[in-house]
Amino acid sequence: MGVAFFLSGPALVDAPSFSHKQDDAFLATPRTFLRITPPIPAFGNSGRQMNSSGDRCARLLSRRGTRRGFLAGAASAACAATTAVSAEDQAQRNLRLAREHLDRRLPAIRAALAEATSGFVFLAGNSHAEIVGTALARWMPVVNGGIGGTSARGYAAQLDALVFGARAGTAVLFVGTNDILRRADPLSEATRSGFEAAAVRILDWLCAHADRVLVAAVPPLGPEAAAIRDPAAVDTYTAALRSLCEQRGRRFSCRFFDPFAGLRNGEPGLTTQAAPPDGVHLRDYDSVAAELAALMTVR
Repeated sequence: MGVAFFLSGPALVDAPSFSHKQDDAFLATPRTFLRITPPIPAFGNSGRQMNSSGDRCARLLSRRGTRRGFLAGAASAACAATTAVSAEDQAQRNLRLAREHLDRRLPAIRAALAEATSGFVFLAGNSHAEIVGTALARWMPVVNGGIGGTSARGYAAQLDALVFGARAGTAVLFVGTNDILRRADPLSEATRSGFEAAAVRILDWLCAHADRVLVAAVPPLGPEAAAIRDPAAVDTYTAALRSLCEQRGRRFSCRFFDPFAGLRNGEPGLTTQAAPPDGVHLRDYDSVAAELAALMTVR
């Protein structure tokens, strides 16, 4: 199956042939890759936890005594506070799990890079890269450098720790999904500029180590994800990646592609094809991998 998929910690999927630990919020540990079915609670545990809090609030607010005056105001404030605490607690938990996953992934990626021979395919970026890399490894030699839960800034910070022992034939980059968190104000100049600076560093690094680079658009989000991520930023960050790749295409072989075009069937930045409960990951990664494989045969 090509280079092994080194994933021992949080992955972002749950398929019938996948197993996972209860405390893994991002990724399951795959045995084989099948068509993706709805993911395990990754940011999604938060979906259930926050929904249960929301249900309690709804019940509280529906009681006759809380519909008017002071009691209504007090109940609303209490519900808002409960939701804020739940979201903050979940954000901290996700951050901790992402760090733990990073600690597991880096040694595995370094080992795979050291063993790889020239012409392999390198997947870089977030969980979309990590999952797609599993499928591609059935058809071609792959070093899966995806790190579930990482942002462009987070991935750029790890580049010095990843040493190529041989030149890659193709490098594929998936970033953006973890850069559009609402709490980071992704449409602000500061956050957007920070994303672009990190993407530039990653792209220049990939161009230096691969014969060609493919840059994926930011996938659309399911409605479930809109509370944590900003769908309005999907197109903005996709446009930034396209522009950065086109700029490098004049000197390097950098090509932008959108394997998620067929999923953009909702309001801007949204899709009905994301897998619940997190709304971040897709129901079918096989088709994404197939499109990518076909694209790599075109020169």
